[in-house]
Amino acid sequence: MKKFDVIIVGAGPAGLRCAEILGKSALKILLLEKDEVFGDKVCAGGLTRKGFTILDLPDDVIEHKIQNTAVFSKNRKSHTNAPMPFIFTLKRKDLGAWQAGLLENTNVEVRKNAKVTSIEAGKVIVNETEKIEYQYLVGADGYASIVRKYLQIPMEKSLIGIQYMVPDPIENPQLEIHLHSKYFKSWYAWSFPHEKSIALGCVCDPRLMSSKKLKVNFHRWLDEKSIDISNAKYQSAPIAYDYRGIQFGDVYLAGEAAGLASGLTGEGIYQCLVSGEEVARRILGAQDESEEFRAVLKYNSIQEKIMKFSYRAGLFRGMIHALIVILLNNKRMKAKIRNSFS
Repeated sequence: MKKFDVIIVGAGPAGLRCAEILGKSALKILLLEKDEVFGDKVCAGGLTRKGFTILDLPDDVIEHKIQNTAVFSKNRKSHTNAPMPFIFTLKRKDLGAWQAGLLENTNVEVRKNAKVTSIEAGKVIVNETEKIEYQYLVGADGYASIVRKYLQIPMEKSLIGIQYMVPDPIENPQLEIHLHSKYFKSWYAWSFPHEKSIALGCVCDPRLMSSKKLKVNFHRWLDEKSIDISNAKYQSAPIAYDYRGIQFGDVYLAGEAAGLASGLTGEGIYQCLVSGEEVARRILGAQDESEEFRAVLKYNSIQEKIMKFSYRAGLFRGMIHALIVILLNNKRMKAKIRNSFS
């Protein structure tokens, strides 16, 4: 039976970042990915500047560097042209391939098509037959994490995200956020420009608004905007924001497996990267939380509180959305929001 110091389950942004850092140590690392490609996931495909500074991505991975943004309420609009890009759009599989390339010539063994089918104390079973021992186990395997299930930690808080990839050559890329209480309650619709398409989507917490209702409302909104989706690709996926911790003895959770997405926006790539770093730090002996990880927990907590407050506002939610757009037209407020992404 083979044995590794660390086995990482899942090669998304969190697992790959964790492997990259641990790969610089003397530990023997195994990274297991159940699919043929790395990091391919239903996602709007936006990376904030703070995430970009962690990875320093080359231009050939980036589709658009976004400086222009617009936020809409039902009857108002705020437009911002930032002095420098603060949102970058990309394909998740391109990000995964680039991150995986950083593991070449390190002490990280990478296996594709290697699905962890069960876990026992001190060992994982891969593809139902192969047993591999570990000293530390990292679950970076997303919403349906088998590592989280092994720890018997439920996933009670999640969003459902739906989107259409609408074919459209983009000449002047602009990120758009549409606040519409009637259709999306506390959440919103987005428009993310990609190289040859636009990602149009929305999210909700199905405990507070059914996914069926969200889809019906989304289609009504698309019709209202006269957006043609006849040639668009439909996508849907859950998003986990039920955080319970990252360390459980010698077993760790990172990224969405740890429930570290935002319950308001669904944002998760940056949280994945920071948590992957944090897990690697802990395995290498760090005893305290990093400043970046504390900031992620605080950011997610504030976002969840905003979501709950907005939901409870009921009939006043539309007024709150209008007030948000009014505030976004204030120069100081615009600068503060840009800084939060940086």
